[in-house]
Amino acid sequence: MSVTLLSHAENRPAGGAQVLDRIVALLGALGDAVELPPSALAERCDLPPSTTYRLLADLEQHGLVTRAGRRGTTLGLWILELARSVEDRLESELVEPARAVMETLAGAHGETAILTAPGGTHAMCLASVESDQHAMRLSYDRWRTAPMHLGASGKVLLAHLDDAHAERILSAPPTHPSGGPEIDAATLRAQIDATRRDGYLVTDGELDEGATAVAAPVLDARRRPVAALSVAGPTARVRGALDAIVPAVVAGAAAIAGRIAAP
Repeated sequence: MSVTLLSHAENRPAGGAQVLDRIVALLGALGDAVELPPSALAERCDLPPSTTYRLLADLEQHGLVTRAGRRGTTLGLWILELARSVEDRLESELVEPARAVMETLAGAHGETAILTAPGGTHAMCLASVESDQHAMRLSYDRWRTAPMHLGASGKVLLAHLDDAHAERILSAPPTHPSGGPEIDAATLRAQIDATRRDGYLVTDGELDEGATAVAAPVLDARRRPVAALSVAGPTARVRGALDAIVPAVVAGAAAIAGRIAAP
């Protein structure tokens, strides 16, 4: 599982918050590259070498990183234990309550249903259900991450974050993971406004060329984003079926929210 973690050190005051940003940056760099020597980590995270060595030593004592070979550093085994704990909780609290809704959507509309959750500046796929009605369909890997400002799923999550969290992403969005075209600031903010107004969003080709997605937020009782439910597939098919897909996705997201809230 590859996890992208980004920090906002340039916007943070010095002290404990800055140290946390630096730790997150180091762990994120190791998650992307698997193994790096400290010098490369320092360069990638724009940190002084002495700071990098000190933080890595502290992280190694806590099992969050480990030395690989003579000079390399990798994520430590305790990361795996933490990830398993999170996976088990998400499976029981979110994925299982959503599974029947996703299967119904995929079967009724012949496209892929996707459940995504917010994590920092990114959105992560927790589960997907593909339809077998078409030979050509969208496949979306579990644990795939994408910047929250790209794609329908991420944007409906971004639209419902608290104002400070959302503004940090909107003011300095991460780069496109595959080097694709970026969304200009005015368009992005207009999409966020439309999502808040309409309760859903449709996007074309922002993450996968030739694919269109319809997403709606799964909100808790305090209107915070727990997850996003989407249906995605080839643009020609999805665009022609929006009249049916949009209300089905919105209703599905509400149904999942109700199942999560039920005792």
